Amino acid sequence: MSASPSVVDTRIYRHASGVVGDTVALATSAPDRVDGQTFFAGFVRTPRVVAGGLLALADIAAADFRPVRSPGGRDPVVTGDGERLRLEALSACGGVYGRLDLTAEELDGAPVGRGVTNVDVNPGLYTALTRVGAGDPVRLAVGEDELAVSTLDGRVVEKRVPLPERWLRGLAEVSAHALPMDPRLELRPGRAVALLAEVSARTGRRTRWLLPAATGWRSTSRPDRGAICVADGYRLSVLRPLLPLARTVTLYAPPVSGAPAQVSGWVLDFGTARFTLLLSTAVQHGFAGDGQLLADLGAGSADTDAEALNALLVTDPVVDRSSVAERMDWDGTRATAALAALATAGQVGYDIAAASSFHRPLPYRADLVAALHPRLAAARALGAAGGVVPTDAGVEVTSGGSTYLVHRRGAGYACTCAWWAEHQGLRGPCKHVVAAMFSEENGVTGGA
Repeated sequence: MSASPSVVDTRIYRHASGVVGDTVALATSAPDRVDGQTFFAGFVRTPRVVAGGLLALADIAAADFRPVRSPGGRDPVVTGDGERLRLEALSACGGVYGRLDLTAEELDGAPVGRGVTNVDVNPGLYTALTRVGAGDPVRLAVGEDELAVSTLDGRVVEKRVPLPERWLRGLAEVSAHALPMDPRLELRPGRAVALLAEVSARTGRRTRWLLPAATGWRSTSRPDRGAICVADGYRLSVLRPLLPLARTVTLYAPPVSGAPAQVSGWVLDFGTARFTLLLSTAVQHGFAGDGQLLADLGAGSADTDAEALNALLVTDPVVDRSSVAERMDWDGTRATAALAALATAGQVGYDIAAASSFHRPLPYRADLVAALHPRLAAARALGAAGGVVPTDAGVEVTSGGSTYLVHRRGAGYACTCAWWAEHQGLRGPCKHVVAAMFSEENGVTGGA
């Protein structure tokens, strides 16, 4: 069986990584530069925070919390957007996402160019980062020829590392899950340590709900209004070394929907840096398979609009949906669809603390990105084959010799297929629903 073509461009590194003097030089790739070789070079102001954040990202990328585990790497994605650096990672199981944001103040005012790369944290660098003290200098340099991390000691040699395709889908779905999240509970580090110990210790209760209370929080077994879901909370253990360094810890959650479990967000604020962690609905549910973006991708103009919006993001790398709609003269639905199309291609992420999208220009093959979303491709094929017919009861979609009815349910849709009956929309819309949405977008509607 032949391998399918990669959706991610292959980058060729000019040399192997190694040690040059007191600098650990890691070969990377970058499309834009501050000088001839890098898109960032400078010292950080809080070395322990940066070192701890890098270690946490490496731990996340290497972690597989499922009973049957797969080997992971330690390969965070690094993005420079002209103002800040963002470093991101997904766990090997796909259900834990982490991001370290370093502001201009953290980077001591050093200029930041625009670029993105996928780097490795090898054992030598990992060990060196564990030895960084509060007063130890740490210097970063990220660019086409190297990612250099200068510490008092440490060594790393990296081979060429391709960006995993599963990360592309995972990063896209993380953005969709993050969008409806709001802050629910803010804690001081000491209280956050106690909460982490509580939710990590009771592994027998897989899903727990937390409600803000006068003393901080109280646990409940029911998804009451304003509650925060903690699913398989032992996965939060990767945050434990960072908590004492944080000023505040804020928990984020989407509106309670009655689902058995929901995604949660955890933001550690260090003043000049932030660490964001998103936890999926269960260990066995990675972000990549959720399909939450499919509803937004149904808009017929999404791909064309995404190209126009991508040009805007080159000069303005941080945007919110309202500003996109105003500046592009689109309505909110059209702006959301364009951002969803860019997220599908790995071009944008979402920052829950800032309530805004950010540019992440990953290298990818645009002609093959649709292959990552089989439900989307199948829905388009159903429409092209004439299998979508509006009726007074809704939209009939014929697939595989069977006909299913897609009908409105509140603000969303429902379908009579077995897949919908099993997941009830919790894993995104089925292909029949997406096909019906396409028909509505094209001006063909069924009954209520």
